[in-house]
Formats: sequence, C-alpha cells, structure tokens
Amino acid sequence: MNESPKKVPNAPASTAAAAEEAILILDSQRRIQQATPRAVALLAKPVDALIGASFDELGPIQNLGLVARELPVFRRTRRASLTIVTLHVVDYSCGVHDYLVQPWQGSVELALVRSSEGRVLAVNEAFARKFGVPRANWGGREIENLLHPDDVADWRAQMTRVGLAPYRVSHEHRWLTAQGWRWLSWEENAVRSDEGAIVAFRAIGRDVTKRRLAEEHFFKLATAIEQSPFSIVMTTPDGRVQYVNPRYTYATGYTLEEIFEKGIPVLREGHPSEESFREFEETVKTGQKWTGEMCTRTKDGRTLWEFVQVSPIRNNVDEVTHLLCVREDITERKKLEDQLRQAQKMESVGTLAGGIAHDFNNVLAIINGFVEIALNRQPADELLVRYLKEIHSASQRAVGLVRQILTFSRKADASFRLVSLNQHIQDLGRMCAETFPRTITFQFDLDQELPQISADPNQLQQVIMNLCVNARDAMTGGGRISVSTRKVTGDTIARLGAEAAREYACIKVSDTGCGMPPHVRARIFEPFFTTKQNSGGTGLGLSVVYGIILNHRGFLEVDSTEGVGSTFSIYLPLEAAKTATRSSDTSHGLLGDIPPGRETVLIIEDEASLRELLRTVLEPRGYRVLTAADGAEGIDVLLRETAPIDAVLLDLNLPEIGGVEVFRTLRRIRPETKVLVISGNITPEVRRELSDLGQNDFLPKPYQLDELGRRLRAILNTNPAPANA
Repeated sequence: MNESPKKVPNAPASTAAAAEEAILILDSQRRIQQATPRAVALLAKPVDALIGASFDELGPIQNLGLVARELPVFRRTRRASLTIVTLHVVDYSCGVHDYLVQPWQGSVELALVRSSEGRVLAVNEAFARKFGVPRANWGGREIENLLHPDDVADWRAQMTRVGLAPYRVSHEHRWLTAQGWRWLSWEENAVRSDEGAIVAFRAIGRDVTKRRLAEEHFFKLATAIEQSPFSIVMTTPDGRVQYVNPRYTYATGYTLEEIFEKGIPVLREGHPSEESFREFEETVKTGQKWTGEMCTRTKDGRTLWEFVQVSPIRNNVDEVTHLLCVREDITERKKLEDQLRQAQKMESVGTLAGGIAHDFNNVLAIINGFVEIALNRQPADELLVRYLKEIHSASQRAVGLVRQILTFSRKADASFRLVSLNQHIQDLGRMCAETFPRTITFQFDLDQELPQISADPNQLQQVIMNLCVNARDAMTGGGRISVSTRKVTGDTIARLGAEAAREYACIKVSDTGCGMPPHVRARIFEPFFTTKQNSGGTGLGLSVVYGIILNHRGFLEVDSTEGVGSTFSIYLPLEAAKTATRSSDTSHGLLGDIPPGRETVLIIEDEASLRELLRTVLEPRGYRVLTAADGAEGIDVLLRETAPIDAVLLDLNLPEIGGVEVFRTLRRIRPETKVLVISGNITPEVRRELSDLGQNDFLPKPYQLDELGRRLRAILNTNPAPANA
C-alpha cells in the first residue's frame, strides 16, 4: 500500500497534539501512540481506548466514511520507526469525484466510482441513462440496492478482493436498470492517491444480457442433449460422426473415440440392404427428414431396435451443414409387439383348433356310435369283429388327440382322473423314439409299484412331451434322454414347499445336452422367453409346463450344468388319487345297458348322421324321438309341438340360432323340460354362461352310447328343471 516512503530527521512529540487535522501516529508495531482531537472525533472512540490499540484492529475505516493515507517515517534503518496516518472524510457531494469518470463521459460504456463501503461517488452519462436517474442524484447511494438479491453475496466478495493486490477484478451480476433486470459485466480496479492509499474504486461496465441469455440457452440445450433419454448423433452431410451424447454410448457401448478409431458407419448400420441405405441417402441429400426403425448390434453383441429420425441442420444461408440423428430405443416395445403377435397367433390357432375339434368330434361320435351298434349286433365273423374293435380303438385315440389340441389352445378345462404315469410315459416314449432323430436314444427307469395319480391325462402328456422336445433341442449332435419315475416323501422335497406328511410321484426327464447358464435357467419359465429365436421357438413350452404343474398342486425343479446336461424333476401329489374319478373305459359299451324310457326327446343337432344315430339308438329303447337340424328349427318344434317334450339333447354349435340362445328360449317357453348339452367343443366361457343360466348337465363329444343313455335317464329321473331365464 505504501509508495516512495520519505525519511524525516525527527518527529516532535507535540506534532499530533498541535495538529488541526485528523492524524494518528503509529509506532513500529503499528500501535497508536498519539491522536489529534479531530481523529478521535472521526473514529468515534474515547482517546483512552485508542492510545495503545493496534490500528489494524480498528476494522475497515471505510465503513466510517473515511480514507486513510499513511506516511512511514524512517530514521537510520530500513524499517519504519513511526507511521503518520492522515484521515479524510469521503465527500459524496456532486461533482467532487467527477474527474475520475471524465475520460468516459462520451463513452457508451458504463462508468461507476464507489467508495470502499459501497456507496456511489460518481457515474458517467451512460450509467445515468441506463438506470434512468440523472448524474447529480447518484452521490452516496447504496449500490447493493441495485443488485439482484441472489448476487449480493458474490458482489461483496468481489469488493473484498479488489481491495487486495493486484487491486483489479472482473465480475458480472444482475442489476435493476430502467429496462428491468440486466446482466452487467464490470472491470473494476482501485483508485490510489500519490501516496499509494486507496481513495476509491472505479468500475467500467457494459450490458451483457444478450450474451448471458445466449449462454444460458446454449447451456440448457447442451444439458438437454447430454441428459436426453434418446441417443443423439451429429454428423457431417457425408456421414462422418462429429458428436454422440452419453445415451448413445450407454445404449451401444461405443464412445466417440472408438467410432473415430474403428471408422464405424453409424448412419449405415441398421439398414437391411444397400438399396435401403441409398434411399436414406437420397432423402437426406434433398434436405428432407428421414424416419424408420433400425436393428443394430451393440458392442457386446446385443440386438438393439431403435426408432431413428435424421434431420438436416442448416446455416444462415440455408445450406445443410450437419445431420442430426435422434435414436429412440424401442427394443422392449418390439419384444412386446412380438409377444402380442405370438399371443394373437396362439389365439387364432386356438379358435381354429376349437372349430376343427367340434367338427372332428362330430365325425368321431358318428364313427364310435355306429361301430358300437355294429359290435352290439355280435357279428359271427371274428375277423370283422377284430376290424371293428381296431376302428373303435383308433377313434378313441383320436378323441385323446382332439383333447390335447383343445388343451393346448386353452379351449378345454382340465379333467382330472386316475391315470398311470408309467403307461403314459411308455406310450409317449414309443412315439418320440419313432419321430426324434436316430442319434437320440431313450432310457426308461420306471417304478412298477408306482400307484395311479389324479391328473388330466392330456395335460400330463403335454408336460412330458414338452420336456422331451426341449431335451431333443439341447442335443443337436445326439445324446440320451432318460425318463424315470419313483415315489418320494414330502419331507425330502420340503425345500420346494411340499407337505412333509404327503407322498409324491416323481418324474425325472434328463438329457446329455449343452445345459444352461444360470442367467438362462433363472428365466426359462417366463412366458415368451426363448433361446431358440432362430429356430421358431415361442417361449411358451416351459411356461405352459409350469402352469400345468401348479394346476396339479405339484412342484417343478431344474438342475442344469453347462456342457453336461439338464434334469427336470416333477413332483405330483399321490393323495389326490383317492378323490379322483376313474378314467373312462375305452372299450365299446353295450347298447343293452341303455336304460329304457317312454318320454319324448328332442334332438337338436346339425349333423344328420348323428341325428340318425341317436334316433336309431333311442327309439328301440322306447323313447319318442323328435329331431331338428338347426337352432331355428329346434325353437319351431318347441313352439309347434303340443305334447310335452321331456328332454332336449342340445348341440351348441348350431346354424341359424346358436345353442346358448336356443337354451334361453327353451327356458322361457318350456321351463320344465330337461336339457343335456352335447357338444364337441364346450369352452370354459360357454360352460360358465350356461351354468349361470342354471344348466349343469354336459356331455362332451364323442360319447359312448351307453353313457349317453344313462345320462339321459338320470336327468329325466331328477326333479323338474329350474325356471331360470
């Protein structure tokens, strides 16, 4: 702070006392030795409190509106023995400090001179115009009142900095001008006296609001691009990448440096053909926007589907300087679309299967019925009898096949009955051995003492078949499929949630295939999850297996080792067998077992051969039989017939008027008539609808004639039908 110190021979002791000015004399430790009355008055402290006090500990005297000028006094050494401090009161009167802004009076730049405590000493015309206040009115104003509240703390910090070497700072803050809040940029420095004391601070500024707003706008745009959930790529018109945002790197694994080093053609990748890429180039060359879906591979080999938009960026003369490529990750959406298509496909297959099953069951009912009639006539030709029995046996196998189709398409309810696991496994094993590649062998280890279990035979076949097919697909080079059965106690599989007191039948299907890594094994039961995308896998097989096992109150366990093979263990409860009904006897029934009757029966069936078959069976047993070929004719008979109609054998899939609507009409006009619903495809939805209407007697096609006769007799012997409409 001191400049060109001067040496004086002596400093008389009476100097301070006799002075009329505000003077302090400091010793070599900068302690106050003497003070004039004027100095005591300006410092506003008792003289006893000042003498002996450190001058530097008085605090900023600028806050008292004072300026201190120091003059060191030397004797024979380089160190000051005394320092004479002269205090001056800052004068805020108009024009006193105008000389400090005089060089900028004609300038467009703003000039401001302030005191150390932050009050205005002088301003130039440009400053006065900016704030809409005449120059003469600025003296002594508090600068902080012009600053934005959020900027005051930083401005105070800058005030402190400018009072320290090198006495120069730059700062930008918001000021309340006549135009409102504006960003002003200042270059500020300390103004010093000839003795080196700071007498004021002068700031030269300019309005930088437009620049600050542009910078803020640019920052927001840059931040938005950097944090965008979409991948953003900027290239030259010829496709050379200039920028990629972090999302692009996250999605693909490639950084900008890697793209440069490896020469990755970002805009080319994902186009299925050269022709597609040329069409893209032609579109963007003409300055048009291009959109499309593209499939690429990430750095780690994953498939990445993206919705891509490429737009031209133009300069101020409408020239295309860059291409902006925005890429949205739609991989999950594509998976959902594939799943939806697959579900719609399965629904279509199910609908088709249901329609085919109905017609096929009609054919099987006709074949079964007339074969039973032929067998009950006991032909003398034994060879003919054997042929008829083979026809009947084949038709029964066809019945099971239709049920499998309906089960697969979710068009049939599970039908639990006592089944032999070993027999099912042996039958399926023979079929798989004939159809699987000869390089795959089968090994069976079946517990012959294993009791029957309660299960849906068709769903059980589906489970075993799916597991065998998966095992086959895991052994592309051949191998062995092992199937075993045994009885286990619940305590041995308590880890799966089994009841310790129960016994379970265990089915194990093992292969010597490639096995599964842990991350695949963890997802194999998820619907639509598949590792066989390229070979038509749907990802439904094991999820269906899992659902069936849960429906049978069982458990499923998987053990797999890569390079060794996989083992699927199924546990089904044995106790359920006690409440199960015995499976239907597949041998042909005896027509003599059909109970006789004298009631009137209306057969509403669109298949002429079935109508004839039922007439042929029922009339000899004493029934009066009426027939109708469709729903409309059936309603007509119900309305026209004057005699009581005791029972109706009702098909559901009827032309003209459907079976459910016929049932509704029948309940209104003949509520006392009994109904046995007979159909080749009674879906769970239709069954529930009819049950809500009070109908609980159903017989699926194809049926055995003696079973139909017994069911008909049973409903005729019950109480009158409910009158639900």
